[in-house]
Parts: sequence; structure tokens; C-alpha cells
Amino acid sequence: MNNFGRRYGIPIAILIGGGWLIRIIGWIFSGNTATTLRIVATALVLFFFGMNLYFHKRNRTWLKKVIVSFVLLFFILYELGTFALPLLVNIMYYGAIEGVIIKMVYVYLGWLFFD
Repeated sequence: MNNFGRRYGIPIAILIGGGWLIRIIGWIFSGNTATTLRIVATALVLFFFGMNLYFHKRNRTWLKKVIVSFVLLFFILYELGTFALPLLVNIMYYGAIEGVIIKMVYVYLGWLFFD
């Protein structure tokens, strides 16, 4: 039963808690602050959700974790509009990496962090 809670309970709790966190941010803050905090909170909630989808023994390699962290930071800054290298913006545009796809990348990076 403990394994069942770990596999299914924690990811669901993260999604529900994250949904409430994002809603509360919208209630408390307004304007650009609310938009920025919602984007960062969404990225972190989906990243932690992805981290909890991995059930096997966690890998301790530090290089992959650093690379995943930089890619996560890039996507957050890209979505906030503060990081825009023309080549990467074109790659993101022609690769159709926007909206929901970026959210899916957050989950994938969270899963990959402990792969």
C-alpha cells in the first residue's frame, strides 16, 4: 500500500497542490507579476510532477542534472520573454515548440532529471 501511495498519491498531490498554488498566485498578484509568477510556478510544478513519475533507483550523475537544469532555466526564460537568441527562437518557431509542448518538456525534464 505504501508503494501505491508513492507511485500515484504523490504525483496527484503535486498536481492538485500546484493547481491551487497557481490559482492563489492569480488571486494575490496582478499584472506582469502574476503572469511571471504563474509561468515559473507552472514550470516548477510540472518539473516536480515529472520527477515523481520516475520509480526506479535514482541516478546520481551530476553532469546530466546540470544540463537538465540549464535547459529548464532556458525554457522558463524563453517563456517569460527574457532570453531570446535569434537562432534558438527560430529553432523553437520552426520546431513548433510552444504552448503545451513547452509544458510537456517541463514534465520530460523532471523525469529525465532522475533517469
